[in-house]
Amino acid sequence: MKSLFFTIWRKEMLDAIRDRRSLMAAMSYAFFGPVLMAVAFMAIINDAVSESDVYVNIEGAEHAPAFVDFLNSRRIFAGTEENKARDIDVMIPEDYQDKLARAEMIEIIVRADYSVRSDSSQRNRVESAIREYSSTIAAQRLTLRGISAEVIRPLVVDKQDTATKESRAALILGTVMVFVLMAIFFSGMNVAIDTSAGERERNSLEFLLAQPIPTHWLVMAKAGAAATFAFVGAVLSILMIPLVFVFVPLEKLGIEFSLSAASQIQMILTLIPLALLASILQLFVSFRAKSFKEAQTYISLVMFIPVAVIFGIEFSRVEHPLLSVLPVTSQHQVLLNTIGGQAINWLHVGAGALVTLALTAVLVWVVTRMLKSEKVIFGL
Repeated sequence: MKSLFFTIWRKEMLDAIRDRRSLMAAMSYAFFGPVLMAVAFMAIINDAVSESDVYVNIEGAEHAPAFVDFLNSRRIFAGTEENKARDIDVMIPEDYQDKLARAEMIEIIVRADYSVRSDSSQRNRVESAIREYSSTIAAQRLTLRGISAEVIRPLVVDKQDTATKESRAALILGTVMVFVLMAIFFSGMNVAIDTSAGERERNSLEFLLAQPIPTHWLVMAKAGAAATFAFVGAVLSILMIPLVFVFVPLEKLGIEFSLSAASQIQMILTLIPLALLASILQLFVSFRAKSFKEAQTYISLVMFIPVAVIFGIEFSRVEHPLLSVLPVTSQHQVLLNTIGGQAINWLHVGAGALVTLALTAVLVWVVTRMLKSEKVIFGL
């Protein structure tokens, strides 16, 4: 029976390899995630560490030269013809000096369109600079009256970050792991559709089922071929991560990211059950469809369900014991713990793998039963 399985699997693999669309899909999804995230991180890091000049419209600058100089020290300048000012107005009242001498409150107006998101960082910098200058004046006023400036700061937060470099990497690179899981669901998708709905439209499925081959072996071989592409896509994605992120200056954020060969192997082995489940799920959906195009539509919709779950857990930071054993979520937690340098609970890993394989076996049985129906075979 093993030789029968590998014979069918080899036949499906050869058909898939000859199809350039399947190869291009597997490769593109594997490279898409890491490269996209690397480019995004480079843009975020450059924006975070390199503070550009902000040009605003300053009205009444002559009334508060010291305040304007302070803004200039924070790289906030008055706009000129060469440097066009943003739509942010800083309005200084005429009685600024009089109120400052009488130790009265001075109202600095910041006028801007707060619905424009692109200017939010510039607005925040202007407001932060004003608050900082206000704190400086308050401290000076207290000092002139013989009162320590610490009176207005009864509590001071002393941050002592105990996070390791690995945990910081996990916090930042957790989104990249989402794309690794996405590669599993998308890399083998075309192969799964072609070996099911595609063969049915080419009238080769009926001929294949007429052979003296147990249907469950046929289903497992088809799922195995699609799972091979899904698994290869995930492996390429994992191998791409350390290669691509070498060019991302994560050290500017205090992060040192390295993924050892042992960690990569650990992540790869964890994804094997998920690749099998994703492929048999795609076969199930494809056989339920009545045409090749309909199968593509249904699978595209179904595949967004696990992706949405992964993104939801990643951004909401939901924690529950069941997530350690459920398909997709258990593998996601192993990936995060691996890049975070945390201890792996192998009991949870084994339980998650068993649950995933059990669900895979159930779907194999369901698809085998489906292929005994003429409606499924002929797409009626």
